[in-house]
Parts: sequence; structure tokens; C-alpha cells
Amino acid sequence: MVKYIIKRILIVFIVLWMVATLTFFTVHVTPGDTANAIIVSVYGEDAVTPETLESVRTKFDLKRPVFIQYTDWLENVVKGEFGTSYKYNKPVIDILKVRLPNTLLLGFTAFFISLAVSIPFGIISALKHNGPIDHFSRFSTLLLSSFPSFWIALLLIIIFSIQLKVLPVSGMTGFTSIILPAITLSIGMTAATTRMLRSSMLDVLGQDYITVAQSKGLEKNQVIFRHALRNAIPPIITVIGLQIGHIIGGAVIIENIFAWPGIGGLLIDSINTKDLPMLEGCVILIAFGYAIINLLVDITYSCIDPRIKYSGGEN
Repeated sequence: MVKYIIKRILIVFIVLWMVATLTFFTVHVTPGDTANAIIVSVYGEDAVTPETLESVRTKFDLKRPVFIQYTDWLENVVKGEFGTSYKYNKPVIDILKVRLPNTLLLGFTAFFISLAVSIPFGIISALKHNGPIDHFSRFSTLLLSSFPSFWIALLLIIIFSIQLKVLPVSGMTGFTSIILPAITLSIGMTAATTRMLRSSMLDVLGQDYITVAQSKGLEKNQVIFRHALRNAIPPIITVIGLQIGHIIGGAVIIENIFAWPGIGGLLIDSINTKDLPMLEGCVILIAFGYAIINLLVDITYSCIDPRIKYSGGEN
């Protein structure tokens, strides 16, 4: 296990380096003048003059060769510094510290909503296989997963904000402001987890040891929760792990629709303004979140199911 974890940690750093490098050079080859984009985003188009362009290029060292900029930036990242945002003129790490909690708040609220709905639905659908509840569960999850998240977001805004006027349209002004974005973000996660849990439970319920447990006279709840659900959980962990990673990176669209002050807004804004330090900081943070979650998922697999072994490692 120790050797496996060390290997995975090394892979995490390699993946982060590859993602950061690809992002860096992709931004530099895209059309447009970075200095011009910075001036327009901060001061407006009227402020773009040869003098201001030259000043911005000098201030942010944009006149140096790209590879020199890359090596200097990479050296700073190794030290834990992502540089200064072109647009906000503040350290990227300071801005991320302010925005990240907002993204996590939205994401984990949506995550717990999805678990609260999908786990009961998944279990009941499996126990009532081919019954009315099962048919309703399969139809509803298929229907909800077919709609893009931005369409659901707009539909909820029209119903609850514009028509009923019971929930705010956007921003982070209070408890009620998180309801619509959290529900929107949770719908896709709920559908995926429900389908996976139903399938896994049906597979486990058909195993011989479940029949043996029932023949021994165990109570139904014991059979379901102690034997069936416990063995149906491992495949769900992968889905849940990806959803947790999705909390940081996948909420970009939802955050922008609802003007939620999280990482998503920073990422889109940095792309539009070619704010490379901010863009790199957001991308690395998202990639790091996915990589760490995948590592934790694999470790959790081993703890829950002792039958799983890693090549070159231990149980």
C-alpha cells in the first residue's frame, strides 16, 4: 500500500506539471495580444494606446521569450507562488483562497443533496425491481441526465425567480441564494449515483450469500444494509469520487449562470482577459482536486473491500 501511494503521489505531480505546461503554451499560441486584453478588461478600449501597451508589457514581463517566462513561472509554482493576476493586480493565491470556499460550499451542498436523494432511490429501485417505483426512478434519472445543466438552471430561474419570485436569481446574498445553483448542480450527480447504486444493488442481491443470509432468518434490514449495501458500495465510490472532483471544476457553468463568486467565475474571466497567472492557478487547483480525489478513492477501495490488491503493493 505504501509503495502504491508513493507512486500515485508522483503521478499526481507529473499530471499537474503536464496540465500546467499544456495550459501555459496553449494560452500563448491563442490569437490576441495579452497586453491589449489586460488594458481592455481593466480600463476599457479607450485606454488602449501604444504607450499603455508598452507599459503593460514591461510591467508583466510580456516582452521576454515564452520559454523564459515559462521557466520563471514554473520555478515560482514549485515554491507555491502562482504570480500576480494581470487583471486584479493581486497575488493569485490570495484570490483563490477567497473564492475556493465559496465553490466548496456550493459543491458540497449539491453533493449532499444528491446523496440524500440518490441513495434511498437507488436502494428502493433495486428492492422494487420492475415495480412502479423502479420504473419511475429509471425514467426520471434518464430524463434529468438528458438535459444540459445550463438549461435546467435557466428553467429553475424562470420558475422560482421570475414567475414565483421566491428565490434570488444570482449572487451570494444569503442562505436562499445557494438553493437554485445547488439544486441545478446536484441533478446530474443524483441521476448518475442513483443509476449506479441501483445496478450495483441488483447485482449483489442476486448473489448466493444474500440467499444464504435470508435463509438463516436474518431480518430484512440486516440483509439489505449489512450485507447487500456494504458490498454494493465499492463501485459507487468511483462515481462519488468523480463527483467530488466535479465540485471544483464542473461547477464553472453553474457559477457563471448564477453569478456565484467561486473558482468558475475566475476561470472564465481569466480566459477572456488572457490573465495567465490566474488561469494557471485555477487549472492547477482543479487538476489537483481531481488527482487527490482519485487517490483517496483508490485507498478507500482497499479499506472497504480487502479483496482488492494493488500490483506491487499490499492489501
